[in-house]
Amino acid sequence: MMRSCWPIALMAIAGTGLAAAHAASPAATAAVKARKANYKEIGGAFKTINDEVKTGNPDLATIRPLARDIATRAAGQLKWFPKGSGPESGEKTRAKPAIWSDMAGFNSAHAAFLTAANGLNTAIASGNPAHIAQAQKTLGGTCKTCHDRYREAD
Repeated sequence: MMRSCWPIALMAIAGTGLAAAHAASPAATAAVKARKANYKEIGGAFKTINDEVKTGNPDLATIRPLARDIATRAAGQLKWFPKGSGPESGEKTRAKPAIWSDMAGFNSAHAAFLTAANGLNTAIASGNPAHIAQAQKTLGGTCKTCHDRYREAD
């Protein structure tokens, strides 16, 4: 009986070691958690702005702070993607490895996102619904472009 248990025990120990070797580092775990939380906030804010724009006369008091929040979060976006926080980390993430293999392209996408987020703030300050709608569309386009290239589908 004892002899037959040894191979099973050794496989269990080896499996545990392999799992530990692929466990995410605390820094990678924190980065993935931060980017998920921030993108959830950005997505929620953008949805509310979209809904307001669709009315044709968006409530500026509602969308102004949401747009500011998006711009603030956009400014910090790059820090959510430290090296080692991609799929290789073992964390569940939809970030594609292309982020790190094409960092120049990702930085360019980030710059477009940040510019568009700031443009939405400027448009909201104007109070002109047509300008707001155009800026909202531009911002959404930057999101889509980046998602298409650097994010795994749902």
